[in-house]
Amino acid sequence: MERWELIPLKSIGKVEFGMDRDEARRLLGDNYTEFKKSKFSKNTADDYEKFHVFYTSNNKVDAVEFFEGIEIMLDGKVIFPITLDKIERSIPDIVREGDSFTNVKKSIGFEVESGKAESILVGSEGYFE
Repeated sequence: MERWELIPLKSIGKVEFGMDRDEARRLLGDNYTEFKKSKFSKNTADDYEKFHVFYTSNNKVDAVEFFEGIEIMLDGKVIFPITLDKIERSIPDIVREGDSFTNVKKSIGFEVESGKAESILVGSEGYFE
């Protein structure tokens, strides 16, 4: 399984928050589909099947959401994939709201279903504010 290291508020793998869309696409390849997450989205996102890359209105990387097939590491520990019972123990200061968990200071969010995280979204500073 592919493994990406998270440095909160700075980067995920080789993708840096704030980098230009063109640069992110050069790093990640051209096997993506451009889409709008919702009718309220200010910009399109790129779907790379295992993850989505979200951009600010001026085409800077704002967040990346992962689904399956990629392990996310934080401080030497796997934080995705992860089960519900391990989320609060693995990420200090994470707050639960229904099936969502967020750590605003580190810009990390999980969506949980059936006892495991279905996705993890990591973002730039202020993404969850």
